[in-house]
Amino acid sequence: MPVPYHSPQDEGSATTDADENFAAHVWRFSQAASCLDSAANLADHGWLRPWESVQVSSQTAGRGQLRRQWHSPVGNVYAAIRLPLTPPFDGSAAAPALGALLCEALRREGWPVRLKWPNDIVVCKKGAAPQKLAGILLEERGGVLLAGIGINVLWAPPAAQMRADAALEATSLAGLCAKSAQPLPTAEVLWQTLVKRMFSAYVNCHSFPEEWKARAEALLLWRGENVELRDDATIVRGWLAGLGPSGGLCLNINGRLEEFVCGSLRLTPAPE
Repeated sequence: MPVPYHSPQDEGSATTDADENFAAHVWRFSQAASCLDSAANLADHGWLRPWESVQVSSQTAGRGQLRRQWHSPVGNVYAAIRLPLTPPFDGSAAAPALGALLCEALRREGWPVRLKWPNDIVVCKKGAAPQKLAGILLEERGGVLLAGIGINVLWAPPAAQMRADAALEATSLAGLCAKSAQPLPTAEVLWQTLVKRMFSAYVNCHSFPEEWKARAEALLLWRGENVELRDDATIVRGWLAGLGPSGGLCLNINGRLEEFVCGSLRLTPAPE
């Protein structure tokens, strides 16, 4: 049976105290159409277990939310990880729950990030506007849940290349390192480290299925501030209270708490 796309260039493993026999293998390819498609092919052949992942150096047909084309130059993280279809990943809470794990892993590496609901990771530095560093895209195919993850390591799209309604500008780890003495990891080393940290946090915290909401809310961008949620031509404004049990965004609107499951979040513009 042929291996989908390319044979892996390098296969690493990550183990935790919880299960020293578990190897969270990372299949690596020099190039693929899409890391999500590569992961789906491996899963179809029975070669991708939960918490195992695919990482590619570049993509020729990467995609983001609403299947927008995702420019994928060499040097960034382009990965797809298979998640278990168990709480909190068996429903709509999957995106913010995984976002919390990814945020925690990046913060343990010294990166000042927060979760922008529902699936963006942003850099928050004192006195500066938040900037997007990473994004998550979930896809379920035939009972297999995959999370595509892109992290700007060497390169971030300039404002001119961002979509017209983008809420935040983008940044990269290289840009952050240029302003500090923090060493810049390679995309391969960074992803291996993050997979290990996310898996360890998931299996070593037996209450994670119940605690995901508190952990995500602790990292939630703009919590306690006035925000607006845009969905097509509709704009809803309110005070960001937190997250609902199903992962929706909870806004306090004129003293009434309402939960929303979709939309583009941004800070309410200051009055002129």
